[in-house]
Amino acid sequence: MKNFAPYLKLHTGKFILCIIFMFLFALVSTFSLSLLSPFLHAIFYDNSFPLSNDLLARFNDWFLQGSKVQAFMKLQIILVSVFLIKGILGYLHQYLGVSIEENVMKKVRDDIYSHLHTLSLDYFHRTQSGMLVSRVTNDISMVKGAIKDGLLNFLKHLLLTVAYLGFAFYISWRLLLVSIITFPALGWLLNKLAKKLREKSDKVQEDMAKITSTIGESIGGIKIIKAFTAEKFEINKFFKTTYNYLKSAIRFERVGLIGVPASELVITIGVCILLSYGGYQIFVAHTLSADRFLIFLACALSMMQSLNQLPKANVYLQRGVQAMTRVKRILDTKPTVQEAVHPVPLKSFEKEIAFREVHFSYDPSKEVICGVTLRIKKGENVALVGPSGAGKSTLTDLLARFYDPSYGSIEIDGVNIKEVSLEDLRSLIGLVTQEPILFDDTAFNNIAYGVPDTSPELVYRAAKLAYANEFIEKLPKGYDSMIGERGVSLSGGERQRIAIARAFCKNPEILIFDEATSHLDPESESKVHSAMEKLLEGRTAIVIAHRLSTVRDRDRIIVIDEGKIVEEGTHSELLENEGLYKRLVKRELDG
Repeated sequence: MKNFAPYLKLHTGKFILCIIFMFLFALVSTFSLSLLSPFLHAIFYDNSFPLSNDLLARFNDWFLQGSKVQAFMKLQIILVSVFLIKGILGYLHQYLGVSIEENVMKKVRDDIYSHLHTLSLDYFHRTQSGMLVSRVTNDISMVKGAIKDGLLNFLKHLLLTVAYLGFAFYISWRLLLVSIITFPALGWLLNKLAKKLREKSDKVQEDMAKITSTIGESIGGIKIIKAFTAEKFEINKFFKTTYNYLKSAIRFERVGLIGVPASELVITIGVCILLSYGGYQIFVAHTLSADRFLIFLACALSMMQSLNQLPKANVYLQRGVQAMTRVKRILDTKPTVQEAVHPVPLKSFEKEIAFREVHFSYDPSKEVICGVTLRIKKGENVALVGPSGAGKSTLTDLLARFYDPSYGSIEIDGVNIKEVSLEDLRSLIGLVTQEPILFDDTAFNNIAYGVPDTSPELVYRAAKLAYANEFIEKLPKGYDSMIGERGVSLSGGERQRIAIARAFCKNPEILIFDEATSHLDPESESKVHSAMEKLLEGRTAIVIAHRLSTVRDRDRIIVIDEGKIVEEGTHSELLENEGLYKRLVKRELDG
């Protein structure tokens, strides 16, 4: 429960008020049972029936004053009043419970979503997206059940049990003493079930996360699945995953369902013992009146009913506790790229970018970047070329601080980028990737993405500069047309021109083009290349590309192989050498 505490603490006032209403609800519910006594007296006894001098007797005495007709009139008025008050109190504590639950749910959702955006890229590379979706959806849904149906319901029935217990003690402590023999057995049973439920709940959620992950991977890779006729393989894999979930879910429910009949059996045995002893007190010992025994029975049965609800509430509570534990694991994850405690302001780029003996590895056993030293002056266009996996994209990822170097440093205008706030650093950088990331939104909003309060004029200008205006205006609603998830309604070249228009709109001082034309047909590549060249004019740029047309006009070409700079120079200078660059160019021309 400690994982819930910070969230419940935010609603302490509501929570306390909810408990107060629950307590009053329990008192009124208990009082309603006391109406049995005057009702029975009004029917079966005359008004002169000898009464003891306790509170219940005095209440009977007041109630039975006058005729039996008057007594029945009083009974109806009191019954309506009691159940009206009980209904109002029930509504208030339920409403407060729902309010607390929904507010906690919103806060947990907001926290986990916000926290995911603070985590570094390495976390997402090693964590399946389906697992994260499952945490944000399935687990948080179970957190919801844990508060209202679990914790608050548990407290409600616990208070009712205590109230009934107190009233039962008042009616006959001897009968209560006999009935208490069932409590230790019930407590042991609840504790045993709680432990089992926690274990089974964790397995159920892990298997549900695998289902979510499998669905996500299949939808994302549906083109490849169909191309390789792997539908049967994927279906069988999914069936196996759902079967594992089925087994886990049934095991969990089996343990949860055992709790109800098992607790009922313990309670029934206790009631039978109670009936035997009560009959002895009435008919043999003459220490208890029949009406009080019936009140005690009603009280005991009500108490047992509340006790019977505790295992059900416990199922929701334990399931939610385990779900919150899994959510908390994400919230406790720290980003590997940490913000500077006292960041140095960096609002503009004036001189140069410097990589100084930079080393980096995703896996400690193998370095991806091995001691790279590189200077890029303001206004310089630099191309990074080399075989796949040489470390080109990793260098630009390090510059944007998606990762931090293992050793060495990267500086902008002499300031280590680790000392700069991530917002300041990334506001200077524009990124156009090989696979443009577009959102299920309008063309306008995708271009204006990340630039608050963008004017329509700026968006239209950016689209024209990127040669995107020509196809956007042909869309059904123009700039207000939805382009689908990842821009699915657009061609590859159109998506890339939207991404370039977004970079125009941001107007960054440092541009990174990462294989921006590698998967395009010649016509689309020509338009994207023209847009790219416009965007590069007068800017500091790092261009990663395999194609000769993209890199030949750059101010300097850096050739990288196995994480090291092996050559650098202009296109013509590098062709004079018998090095890797010349071999790469020859391979492209021959291809």
